[in-house]
Amino acid sequence: MLILQKYLIDMKAFLITLSLSLLWFILPKKTLAQITSAKGVILEKGTQIRIALAVVTNINNKQAVGSNDMGFFQVKAKPGDTLLITKRHFDNIYVVVPGNQDLVINLVRADMMLDDVTIKAENKQQNLSAVRLEHRKKTYFYGKKRNPLYYVRYPLAGIMELFSAERKNAKRFDRYYNNETKELEIDRFFNVSLVKNNTSLTEKQMNKFMLDYRPKHKQIKNWNIYDAADYIKKSAKQYLDTLNTSL
Repeated sequence: MLILQKYLIDMKAFLITLSLSLLWFILPKKTLAQITSAKGVILEKGTQIRIALAVVTNINNKQAVGSNDMGFFQVKAKPGDTLLITKRHFDNIYVVVPGNQDLVINLVRADMMLDDVTIKAENKQQNLSAVRLEHRKKTYFYGKKRNPLYYVRYPLAGIMELFSAERKNAKRFDRYYNNETKELEIDRFFNVSLVKNNTSLTEKQMNKFMLDYRPKHKQIKNWNIYDAADYIKKSAKQYLDTLNTSL
């Protein structure tokens, strides 16, 4: 009798789970998650100076806006979305949209930091890791693990987390995290300081050189600083040769 009752309870839970899963795909997105907006103000860190014309991009829906003359912005977003804030002469920063509260975003002026690529990379890596952790804390699949028996007893909870917006956001940001981490590794071996120290390029030439000759991640995987210097010198010579040829 107990076995039969347990079977009926499990079957009921399965049917409820199946019904909710179907509703997830059938109902319009706006029915499941109302689209809201994120708003706030952008300041220079350590001051009360408001930053105008910073670009705020929602990496989930690709919408981008600029901050106004008072540093305020408003962008279409849902709680859990990730915003990328960029401004010339400031370090980029990622922020996770919270609930309904307004955001106060502090940007670090790049030229106020130590002129050390490693220090800058560590700061950016810390920001990326903090945002990734914020996403992972909101879902079982990326956050604190529960006892697997929890999902045997409550299969509905497992299904709901499997299709949750939080899990999708976590997976999406993980892709950004992996790409940005690779770019940071490239920056260790191909940056303004190294190019200045190993070439005689002018500032105008350097800007184009660093765009056209930036190495791929697979190229630098086994590099040391001497490999980087050798690559920069050879590439700069090739670049200058192309300029002389075009004259």
